[in-house]
Amino acid sequence: MEKIKSFIDNNLSFYRTEHYFERYGEFQSIEEFHEYCNWAKANNVKVYILGNGSNTLFVKKNIKTLIVKNNISKSINYLSANRFEVSSATLIMDVLKYCYDNSLSSFYFLASVPATIGGALAMNAGGGKNSTTIYEFVENVTFFDFESNNIRTIDKEEIVKGHRETIFTGIHSRLILSATFKFYHTSFDENPITTRLKWSKKFQDYSLPNCGSVFKEGYLRIPKYLSWLKIGKTSYSSKAPNWICNKSSSHIPIIILINIVKILHVFSPRKAILEIISVD
Repeated sequence: MEKIKSFIDNNLSFYRTEHYFERYGEFQSIEEFHEYCNWAKANNVKVYILGNGSNTLFVKKNIKTLIVKNNISKSINYLSANRFEVSSATLIMDVLKYCYDNSLSSFYFLASVPATIGGALAMNAGGGKNSTTIYEFVENVTFFDFESNNIRTIDKEEIVKGHRETIFTGIHSRLILSATFKFYHTSFDENPITTRLKWSKKFQDYSLPNCGSVFKEGYLRIPKYLSWLKIGKTSYSSKAPNWICNKSSSHIPIIILINIVKILHVFSPRKAILEIISVD
């Protein structure tokens, strides 16, 4: 296990907010991850597995949670009969480029998502609530469970719990190691990666740092109605209303905007539930 570090940084979340991280480490193996978890348990400290930081919101200036960066080797390995094993640290875009170069079907609808495979699997990444998700292509997932000290492989039917929710959501004692995908040979009239990126440029907002969709449940017209409201250099996007675009080094404006929407949901039959992950 590498020595646990402390430092100030603004690159661990796509919001690019600046924080003092009291406890940070990186792991390249199950053994190292296990050691970090043992240390955290002995010191009564929470653990957060960091992938690419594309849906992470740090909610305090000083972060006391042990942040452990997944640096397991990136790999895409052909198994047999259209089956491929992909490691959790591999970027979604790397998988899509591999599939396109080899004329394979894939989750091209995630081309605009800057996440790792592990992060996408943990949150059941996909389109809208009734759209296709990454699990349409998953056969099984292999993970290490710190609590039982076992490596397990389970089928996708045992994993997905609902919209943007799996058995891994919020459970950072379970480290996704890899997944087995099924990709079938196909032909393309046009590059599906380019097509998706053109769509995202038109309908999504990359003008400022952001973590994509803020809420996974709720009356999502409320953020749209609040796009005029700026807290310092931070606001809901007028182009992608469920997104918060941030130019501030502070996390506080983001939290204020989130709390305003939560308060306004008092008058709505729906409950505002976050899609981004809050870490303190």
